[in-house]
Amino acid sequence: MDKKSERILSEENRLIEFKDQSSIIDQIRPFLEPASIAVVGAHANTGEQAFNVIEHLMWLGYTGNVIPVNPEYEEILGRKCYPSISEVPDKVDLALLQGPRSTIPGVVQQCVQKGIKSVVIAGAGFADADDEGRRLQNEIVNIARRGGIRVLGPNTIGSANPFFNFSTSFARQTEMKKWPVGVVCQSGMFFGTIGRLNLLGKGVDLGNSCDVDISDVMEYFVLDPDVKVVVLHIEGVIDCNRLKQIAGKACRKKPVIVLKTGRTAESGKAAKTHTGSLVGRDEVWDAFFRQYGMTRAETFDDLSDLVNAFCYLPLMSGRRVGIVTASGGIGIACLDACKKYNLEVAELGVHTKRKLNAMSPSWFEIANPLDIWPMMLTTKQPYGETFRDIVGEVLGDPGVDGIVLFAGAWFDRINPPITRTLVDLAKTYPGKPIAWCPYYGWLYDNQSYEIEQTLMSMGMPVVFSNPEDSLRALAALARYQEFLNDSQ
Repeated sequence: MDKKSERILSEENRLIEFKDQSSIIDQIRPFLEPASIAVVGAHANTGEQAFNVIEHLMWLGYTGNVIPVNPEYEEILGRKCYPSISEVPDKVDLALLQGPRSTIPGVVQQCVQKGIKSVVIAGAGFADADDEGRRLQNEIVNIARRGGIRVLGPNTIGSANPFFNFSTSFARQTEMKKWPVGVVCQSGMFFGTIGRLNLLGKGVDLGNSCDVDISDVMEYFVLDPDVKVVVLHIEGVIDCNRLKQIAGKACRKKPVIVLKTGRTAESGKAAKTHTGSLVGRDEVWDAFFRQYGMTRAETFDDLSDLVNAFCYLPLMSGRRVGIVTASGGIGIACLDACKKYNLEVAELGVHTKRKLNAMSPSWFEIANPLDIWPMMLTTKQPYGETFRDIVGEVLGDPGVDGIVLFAGAWFDRINPPITRTLVDLAKTYPGKPIAWCPYYGWLYDNQSYEIEQTLMSMGMPVVFSNPEDSLRALAALARYQEFLNDSQ
């Protein structure tokens, strides 16, 4: 990091009291794997538009004890309802608090007295709102610190864990899949679709981060064996020092991908209103991400591509890229993208060129980018076999660290033999990523999601819509490998 960036980071740091981090697993696990949950402010309305947390938990198949708390009901969905949290006779791992903001500090105090160690506050109107909201949030924090409990929120939809059939979300989540991804966010929208695909595995919405913060959950996910990739959505943070401390350890263990919003003065002001957190200048965040090995996503689709790449592709051991296309024009576009993302266009070896020349018409010159179309038009083999041989030769070249492939699916929408070929090649060369654009992105844009799902069901989980996205992902894989090498 340069001196200017160091100075900017120093100026932006805010010192606050560190929380006890002696057992982060024990502290965060109840938010994701509670044996029991008390829903304070539960109601009896049902249906997809009723936003009934208890009904949602039943729909997910959660097997823990669900305890409704509301003085207006004696029973909700077949479960005995208690007038207050103090009157619940059962052990409670997690309390979800809904209701008027003025009542929340008193309910948190009841949780302390009952020995409940984990609380989610769903309602908004605290530090994200006005002076009275900030006063109430500070009161909650003081009660929690004195009582030794952890609080998630306020202004949050809580947590989700498909590995445990659990979610505190009031909205029904139509897709909860066991992706190896841990998402830490400051917006409940991440409990839905990220970019083109639903990539939420385990997720925690921090809301206002009055207690449980981004560093706590990131540290938990780094230690979680179900999580392969950690995703952060950041508007702003409260404890910059702790974030640096955890980030320095986290990125040496697992890839951390970040979508930073609130980058402009206008959006930063809105972000501060949204969660009441410190936003900071964008050049500060850029310096921070570079120093600690985080991968920054620029857009939601970029985030989706990067998560897919880090989940399912190997890291690139270098920056030398082989470019295989069914279009000469696309090959030129790939050259521009390689320059943009600081990737090297690999020089194909003599042995590789000799093998490819044997498959080509006499007038065709073998080079990188490699336009396979003349070879496909003159082949005497079945299309699939020639395709396998060409891609395999480039991928097997010792001077190639990974390839971008723009070919393979045309007007019949998908060619299963080609997909199986690429799955086999990926297994044959496990240390070299294949970034595949199946040539449908422009032709079948309205059907791309369906095609991606078909590919994933066949074992090819990573596809890209265009060559530039592919190369940006390869560059991220190479950059993270370089960070790991430098960290040793």
